[in-house]
Amino acid sequence: MSNRDRREFLADVGRGMLVASVGPALAADLGLSPARAGEAPETLTFGKMEPLVALMQETPAGKLLPVLVEKMRAGTDLRTLVAAGALANAREFGGHDYTGYHSLMALAPAYQMACELPEDQRPLPVLKVLYRNTNRIQECGGRKKEALHPVKPAALPRDRDGGEVLREATRRRDQRGPRRRLPP
Repeated sequence: MSNRDRREFLADVGRGMLVASVGPALAADLGLSPARAGEAPETLTFGKMEPLVALMQETPAGKLLPVLVEKMRAGTDLRTLVAAGALANAREFGGHDYTGYHSLMALAPAYQMACELPEDQRPLPVLKVLYRNTNRIQECGGRKKEALHPVKPAALPRDRDGGEVLREATRRRDQRGPRRRLPP
């Protein structure tokens, strides 16, 4: 696999992680998402990737592999499966689950190994990690226990720069200061 292809893949995963972590409002401001602050959905969604991401969060691990094999037979490539697995992991854990984090970190090497295998064996390392990822998601409660949710911006003080307020909240590790979660 060339460095350019790898960089593109990691850029896609990174962009998805960024959108998942900053929420739709800031993602829109950064030009990463078409959502606007006043249009935040009730749940965090990933556009055209959403059905595959939700499938990975909602399907019991024991039933996942046959479903993913059918998706591949229908034309879904390994890169797309890995990206959806990363997004499912991000939405579920938000980087705050040790085992979930390791499942996420195993996705890129699994994809790299897959690209170096003969065609008939390529899906194996990716499917193994996606199974582990989905199994951990199920162990932690699945969709009803997601860590990341859409946010709406809180009112910023008129006499202060928004960047300063955000920097101070970051330094205090105040995840709710400059924004608030939508009511359930």
